[in-house]
Amino acid sequence: MDRFAPPTRRSLLASPLVVLALAAVLTVVVVACGSGGGGPAVKLSAAGKRGQTVAGNKGCVACHTSTGGRSTGPTWKGLAGSTVKLEGGTTTADDAYLRRSVSDPRKDVVAGYANIMQPYKLTPRELDDLIAYLHDLSPKPKPGS
Repeated sequence: MDRFAPPTRRSLLASPLVVLALAAVLTVVVVACGSGGGGPAVKLSAAGKRGQTVAGNKGCVACHTSTGGRSTGPTWKGLAGSTVKLEGGTTTADDAYLRRSVSDPRKDVVAGYANIMQPYKLTPRELDDLIAYLHDLSPKPKPGS
């Protein structure tokens, strides 16, 4: 067999890189379609809608769900304002924490998740809109409920 022969279709399909790429595409499709059963649709503010677009365009939805389902990263449903259990304690998911989680995600790692998220460089508007989206996914209970 010639060592420099062009790869065959079979050898390309067996390539670990191709398998990894196909797995990544499948993961994005499955996560983007949602798992259903996420409850009623959330009403998004104008900024929240833009934030949802940012999340899709930047690839956030490949690892984070908005439905409460578990994925590679923590779900965003109910995150804003909640108490988050970290590897080294707990914190409140206030705006400062949410911003830091995007720009310096390895600083505060959520317990039970791998420390694999890379920092994202978003414009100030993109970050504001993404945080608005997270707030929209975390509606506050109505008084008396």
